[in-house]
Amino acid sequence: MTAHKKTYPALVLITILWGNSFIAIKHAVQFLTPMELTILRFIPVAVTFAALLLPTRWASFWAMVRKDWLSLIFLGLTGFVGYNIALMTGEQRIAAGTASLIVPSLNPVLIFILSIIFLKERPTFKKVTGLILASIGLYIIVRYASGERIVFSYLLYVLITLLAPLCFATYTIVGKPLVARYPPLQVTGGATMAAVIPLLFLIDGDLIAKLPTLPASVWLSIAFLSFLCTVFAFVVWFWALQKMEATQVGSFTYLVPLFGVSFSQVILDESVTPALIIGGAILLSGVYIINRP
Repeated sequence: MTAHKKTYPALVLITILWGNSFIAIKHAVQFLTPMELTILRFIPVAVTFAALLLPTRWASFWAMVRKDWLSLIFLGLTGFVGYNIALMTGEQRIAAGTASLIVPSLNPVLIFILSIIFLKERPTFKKVTGLILASIGLYIIVRYASGERIVFSYLLYVLITLLAPLCFATYTIVGKPLVARYPPLQVTGGATMAAVIPLLFLIDGDLIAKLPTLPASVWLSIAFLSFLCTVFAFVVWFWALQKMEATQVGSFTYLVPLFGVSFSQVILDESVTPALIIGGAILLSGVYIINRP
């Protein structure tokens, strides 16, 4: 088996994990606020990254912190705190399967838009066509896929959910110069640690009082989100980037909505409507066109 083929099962595994992360979040937000869940998710992540990076990369890590501490804080607040609070707030109302289709698919779309605005990248006819298709697919999902009457409160939660891929796109654009200078895993670890610092000051008596009362399923969801969906998945992701081209690795993210919708139906008994399938297919087609070289 070639080195490339060895990475395929690993990449499929982490897309399965990421697809199921929406289910874990959907369950956990029944017991915790989005802020509380974000705190409990990223404290163990930051500690684990510190244990992985600091003993072996102290000099490089400290040099990065001294020079780019402000960028790391911004990355932490957008890519981790902002992203998760927006997604978790949205999942208090919208279905996990719908979120798993919208959020990963819109990440590259919004990166494309922000690249035009801030990086002055030139939009091509092909990419604009992909953007239009993705927008049509998103409209179909939001307007028809839920099966419920569209009211302002539902649209508000959809808009909050859309802030998640916007935060990730911002994280990607701002982080681009940093990952050109430092190892990507080091940047991710630094941003995570930076994100946790303000979160520590938000731990209050209500959260502490909740901890002993949380059911085991919530603790399992937190552990799943922290160690498998974040630490393990990022380590494998960056390992795969050393073995394969970035476009090849990135193509595996198309599996995240598939697994998210499928497992949401099986585990949460969420309905998969024709509008969700049609809208999802159009949305993913647009994303594919945008990502084509």
